[in-house]
Amino acid sequence: MSDDVSYRRASDAVQAVGEGHADWLDVVQTAREFLGADAATFLCHDKQSRSVRFVEQSGHEARLIDEYARYFYQYDDSTRRFWDAPAGTWYDSSVALKHESPNDRVFWNEFMRPYQLQQLVGVVISNDNDALTALSIQRMHIVEPNFAHAARVAEYERQLAAAFAARRAATRASLNALSQMLDPSREGFLIASPDGWVLEFANGLDTLLASHDSQLTLRQRHLIHRQPEWQTRLQKALGQVSRGGDAMSLVVPDSWGHAFRLTLRALGTHMNHGLRAAVGVRIERRSIFNVPGETALRQHFALTQAEARLFHHLVAGLTIGECSEVLSLSTSTLRTQLSAILRKTGCHRQGELLRLAALLAP
Repeated sequence: MSDDVSYRRASDAVQAVGEGHADWLDVVQTAREFLGADAATFLCHDKQSRSVRFVEQSGHEARLIDEYARYFYQYDDSTRRFWDAPAGTWYDSSVALKHESPNDRVFWNEFMRPYQLQQLVGVVISNDNDALTALSIQRMHIVEPNFAHAARVAEYERQLAAAFAARRAATRASLNALSQMLDPSREGFLIASPDGWVLEFANGLDTLLASHDSQLTLRQRHLIHRQPEWQTRLQKALGQVSRGGDAMSLVVPDSWGHAFRLTLRALGTHMNHGLRAAVGVRIERRSIFNVPGETALRQHFALTQAEARLFHHLVAGLTIGECSEVLSLSTSTLRTQLSAILRKTGCHRQGELLRLAALLAP
């Protein structure tokens, strides 16, 4: 393929990502052709935990990427040497160069060489206090820089930075708009990678999950449930939605009398940062202590005032006998009212009635 064609394809892919018409995997695939690579990755390193937030790759075995993200990233000094470098900085490292740190020797001898990779070249796309985002290419043979194409490469890097900034701005604008519609005392929203990395979250989510006894927490930008079995279920749900694209709900326990309802959904291009595997997670904190008021029950189900009053007390946890004492009415009168409530709501049993009322809880 000619340099003109490969550059045009790579440039078009980057611009399409910036406009929300493509994703970073398209960029990775065209970058291999333009930059003459055996494989390429678009990845984000978290500086605080020294781990990988996300990876999009083309040309590698899935096992290689898993080993890198799970273990060998901690030895990747080739990238960490550029953690303070501004966007646009290119780095080039090869097995032929002298590597000075113990990490270098582990990374190249135990990771790069077994996969027959001889050269690692990358460009910093975005860099801030929290994360370094870069496009990296890997080659099985060392290639010297071709200065005849320096102008195109520089323009390509500028396009990468602009596209990343545009997608991040679009995502944050959508989140800010969504935040205006959420009650931060009981609702939140976040964007997660399949392994639970929180890429962005709506205002107030950190407050919603900040209680000292909250079982669902944000820890080093990870969504974590304190109970291992529920954490496993959460991870499985994120993976299923990411791979299959079908929305799903998950209810996880919180402190006594409370629970979190999570709705997980694959995201559209306006909110996914250009990552096709990103998952949107809506979090609702539910409580047995929040019960719908009499007015809401009366209006929603067309009940009489007496029926709505009984319904309210039943949802609050009282039995018919206890309602008889509180309301100073006979149990036979209350059972007649309960029959009317069941008929008007279309329910057949008192348990169905209580689950229906939970939908109106504040």
